Amino acid sequence: MPSLASSFPAAALLALLAPALQPAAAGAPVSDAPRAAAVWSSSAAPTFVVTSPATTARRLTPVTTTTRAATVTFTVDTARPQQTWWGTGAALTDASVELLASAPAAVDLLFDPAAEGGARLDAVRLPLSSTDFSTTPWTWGWDGTTATPTAQAEAAITTLTDDVLPLRPDLRVVGAAWSAPAELKTSRTLRGGGLADAGLATYGDLLVAQSAELQRRGVPLAAITLGNEPGHSSDYTTMTMTVAQMAELGRRVSASLPASVALWAGDHNWEHRAAYDQLVAAAPGAFDGSAYHCYGGSPAQMDGPTPFRIITECTGTTDGWASTFAWQLRNLVAVPVANGSSGLLMWNLALDAANGPIDAGARWGCRTCRGLVRVDGSQVTPGPEFYLLGHLTRAAQPGARVLPVRSTAADAAVAAFRNPDGSTGVVGVNHTSVSQVVAVKVGTTTRRYVVGPGELFTYTTR
Repeated sequence: MPSLASSFPAAALLALLAPALQPAAAGAPVSDAPRAAAVWSSSAAPTFVVTSPATTARRLTPVTTTTRAATVTFTVDTARPQQTWWGTGAALTDASVELLASAPAAVDLLFDPAAEGGARLDAVRLPLSSTDFSTTPWTWGWDGTTATPTAQAEAAITTLTDDVLPLRPDLRVVGAAWSAPAELKTSRTLRGGGLADAGLATYGDLLVAQSAELQRRGVPLAAITLGNEPGHSSDYTTMTMTVAQMAELGRRVSASLPASVALWAGDHNWEHRAAYDQLVAAAPGAFDGSAYHCYGGSPAQMDGPTPFRIITECTGTTDGWASTFAWQLRNLVAVPVANGSSGLLMWNLALDAANGPIDAGARWGCRTCRGLVRVDGSQVTPGPEFYLLGHLTRAAQPGARVLPVRSTAADAAVAAFRNPDGSTGVVGVNHTSVSQVVAVKVGTTTRRYVVGPGELFTYTTR
């Protein structure tokens, strides 16, 4: 990922999120009904859970209905199912592997689908080389025949197969290398530079071999990209590739990948959409989808160039909880889903109190990135992105179909899904500074709930 001095500052976010919903009565309480017990059951329906940006006791908390008049109504169109939802998760970087090994409870909190206060993640992004969150640069070994994981790669594989998969047998993994081996690059180092034309075929062979080896080890690899952020070079593990190189690489790799592994184009920012178009046009049929990051451009640029598209990386940094909820629900869920997105993968699963461990030898890596959870010794503290994804997983199961939503507020941020188990999920945010009475209509049933200022909410019903 690129260096982020202060990604999405609060002032900039609030300027983008001018309230337009009609407020509830001034001074209205967050809820006019008794608070339900702080448990959540996937079998209970309907349910409505909220997360406050300010009140720690009100996070992933069920609330009961209200009889007050609605200030905003969301109507779910169950008759027009759209794209299929792929999954929700984050990246298992070296930093995350190390910290999750020291705090096994964090794995349950992140992945256990029955955890009452858990994120219930169902997807993982797996680096196939070091990143800026690696203390030592590395890539897999390759002798032209056999792809050999390093100790760091072995540790990540073990975390997935021994710790995560027992909780999530349906887990989906997408792999991405930040760099080819140094000898295949123009710089002859992992730290920056580009893929050498002479190394292209060998790098493609390595990607195919890595994919096969991961599956042989029991990793449920479902997709790979040709490389993380191919337009970015820095002094940590990074590598640029031209459109022509990626087109040739895509043709080679797609022809040899295991049949169950998809190949996604891009893996860079929304703003690089023109390069995506050029790449897919230059290698027709090679790419099964397009992967996007959030660090530049607009989520509306996700409207192509392939039918399947997904966000594979975004991170919070120093912003506050309320503006994080408002910006991320709108720009990582609502607008992307309306433009065909089928999933959301954030950056680090876990980081420590210093936002690391990081590559200390790099000047430009991200020093302010937030993990979904902070691990400090035995203490595990969920951050705002944890709750964003926790609300999303409660609304959208893998295999869900996106449903259109009509709103009485033009600028509302909301998305809806029809799940494989027959339930309907709706996720949204009250981005205003006052309480709202939210009505959700699914079919002939309408229920109303009070949502506090800045709160995330998820509604599920059968």
